[in-house]
Amino acid sequence: MKVELILKSVMKRENGDYVFSYFCDLCDTAFTTKRIAAADVKEATRLSIEEARRHFNRCHSCHIWVCDDHYNEAVMMCTICSPREKKRGDDSDGNL
Repeated sequence: MKVELILKSVMKRENGDYVFSYFCDLCDTAFTTKRIAAADVKEATRLSIEEARRHFNRCHSCHIWVCDDHYNEAVMMCTICSPREKKRGDDSDGNL
């Protein structure tokens, strides 16, 4: 089963090409695609999703899409559902 990438996004046109920005559901960190030359917006969207998908992770618990900073890869969940264990001397909480 193919999982669709559903993220907040913005699309712009630049000199006839498409540029998409996708945002982490937790921190709004953006990934912006390269300029995409496509016949139509549907094709451009498909190509942009293929490019952006590599930069986001889907939480296996709540199913939101998050950046690497907010993904606990050890359990395949976002850091809200499963915060990372703190390392000795680490004052950060691994969350927002």
